[in-house]
Amino acid sequence: MILHSVFFYLKEETPADIAGQMQTDILQNLSAIASVREILAGPPQGIDRDVVDNDYAMSLHAKFDGLDGLQAYQTDPVHVAFVEKFKPHFERIRVFDTRTG
Repeated sequence: MILHSVFFYLKEETPADIAGQMQTDILQNLSAIASVREILAGPPQGIDRDVVDNDYAMSLHAKFDGLDGLQAYQTDPVHVAFVEKFKPHFERIRVFDTRTG
């Protein structure tokens, strides 16, 4: 099992509703990709601790059975369309792929 976690940091001038649009797109469209076993998305909780990063605007967490599933997701037209749609708003992204089993 692989947990694919992506943290999206948006440009300062990004309209306020973009993060919400991303969350909707993740939950409605990316979740429909065949290799996705589970997908979650949300903004930071805002917990005030030195070790907590609250600077990202939206996060995505998707589970895959293995590397083949993750690679199929990366090239799926739905995922490619999501990236192209929101990429102009990205300041940066951080990706963490974790082997969970």
